[in-house]
Amino acid sequence: MPALNALESDMQAMPPQVRELGSPWRPLAGTLVGLSQELENEFRFGQKVIFFNGLYRLGGNIKGGSSSIWSPSTAHAYKAYCRWRDQDGIPADERPAAFQDLLGLLGGHGISLLNGNYAQFEQKEHLYCKDWGYLYEMTAKVLRALPEKHLQRDEFRTLQLGGWGPDCAKGSAYEDRAIRMYDFALEGALRTYVGLLLHELGHAQEVGFPPADKALLKTHYRTISQYQAVLGVEYLLDAETRRIYQLRFFEEFLAELYMIYTSQGGRLRQYVASLTGPARSSWEVVYDLFRKAFDGIEYE
Repeated sequence: MPALNALESDMQAMPPQVRELGSPWRPLAGTLVGLSQELENEFRFGQKVIFFNGLYRLGGNIKGGSSSIWSPSTAHAYKAYCRWRDQDGIPADERPAAFQDLLGLLGGHGISLLNGNYAQFEQKEHLYCKDWGYLYEMTAKVLRALPEKHLQRDEFRTLQLGGWGPDCAKGSAYEDRAIRMYDFALEGALRTYVGLLLHELGHAQEVGFPPADKALLKTHYRTISQYQAVLGVEYLLDAETRRIYQLRFFEEFLAELYMIYTSQGGRLRQYVASLTGPARSSWEVVYDLFRKAFDGIEYE
């Protein structure tokens, strides 16, 4: 990639769990006892198996909304879910220090942390989720790997963990300067959570681009879209669906590119280097504009 004249390169890395987005999503069905492909698909999409009132049930929230559907399940499916969650899901554990660390990190940049009921997190038992220790810690690691100015921007003033959104929202949303991570995203795969978190942070970036830069990005997006030269990353949805989404909507291209730039920078640079002609020329401009937005920071 051509270097920006005004900026020195600063190579950084997201946590290993985030960088896994740059590799194909490895299937666990057939490698874990009792885990079928059908069950793995359900678990990846935010469903789980619980034991309640002496019965096993499979289900969960629908599309990030308040409605849920549960169906009869078995002890074998419950054990399979626990095995899957240990490897691909979000571990449920208690880390009070991680909660306080995330609260302090956000508060230090003037960002409010909300719970699913839109109430501001406070140091009160009923607002702290003891099962989200790993989630708090991973979220803080992702945010610390970003340029500090990305946490100071007016476009990102609230982080909501939990709850649900409108029918059109699946696992997350960006609205009113808030990044909202719904129950749906918090109960599925860790890969999906970190992918959606970075995607929504990307929406804050796409809104915050200087007008001149955004106009230039849109011009080159047209060329990139014409050649269908975009990367697909599987999380929540399959990689091809995510490619099509970028090709249809400029804003979604920018948000998804933010996720790709930070989680798999090396893969992105290799992809751009593999292109030729107008598609490569446009991608080089787009990459440099993102690098400028990151103050020269690039990611492994």
